[in-house]
Amino acid sequence: MKKTKPRKPEQDKYIFTEGIDYSKTEKTSIWGVGDKDTLELLKQIEIRGKWLNLAAGDGRYNLNLLEKADFVVASDTDESALSKLRQNTPDKFKAKLQTKVFDVTKKFPFENSSFDGVFCTGTLHIFSRKVLEKIILEIDHVLKLTGRVIIDFAADVKRIRLDGKPYTIKDEPKYTLPEAKTTLRNLFKNYKIKMYESEVPEEILKEANPPYKFSCKFILLVADK
Repeated sequence: MKKTKPRKPEQDKYIFTEGIDYSKTEKTSIWGVGDKDTLELLKQIEIRGKWLNLAAGDGRYNLNLLEKADFVVASDTDESALSKLRQNTPDKFKAKLQTKVFDVTKKFPFENSSFDGVFCTGTLHIFSRKVLEKIILEIDHVLKLTGRVIIDFAADVKRIRLDGKPYTIKDEPKYTLPEAKTTLRNLFKNYKIKMYESEVPEEILKEANPPYKFSCKFILLVADK
């Protein structure tokens, strides 16, 4: 694995990285093998053409995309995480994988209508509404007219450090499940959408920095442009 310098978190700048050296983590994603309902959706739903995996991290779902899409651009602010993602990608898929380091809160470094699909999990619920609206607008710009968006959006989030103290993220909105649904309907009001409810039972994220217990409910959104 290519040795890269870990990206330190800067919450004031919406950089929510772990600040860890991913070459020293287990081969599986630090976030686990994937949520059952998300994995089932990826198995069943049509995924074709060129896809952008936004905030891909160390590749929790990236192989699922590569198995179905023609090409995948996996992006993140943390080069160390993307280096692990590429290292763990089977050789037969590497020719149709590109990694790209960029800040999701800035203008995306792609031409308009570049992608048939955009995928993002575990991230968008963290941003303030103003920043979230900007990200969704950028997603819309890079998505083709017949494109598809697949995201998850967490609600009723609980994080507790292993020492018993709350784990908080600066300025993170505290969505309930109904509020999350309303937010997504408003953000994707010009799309044909389907929403599925799911949840993450309490789990220990032992390779996070710091380690913590996590649980939430979440919405799986499929939005067709």
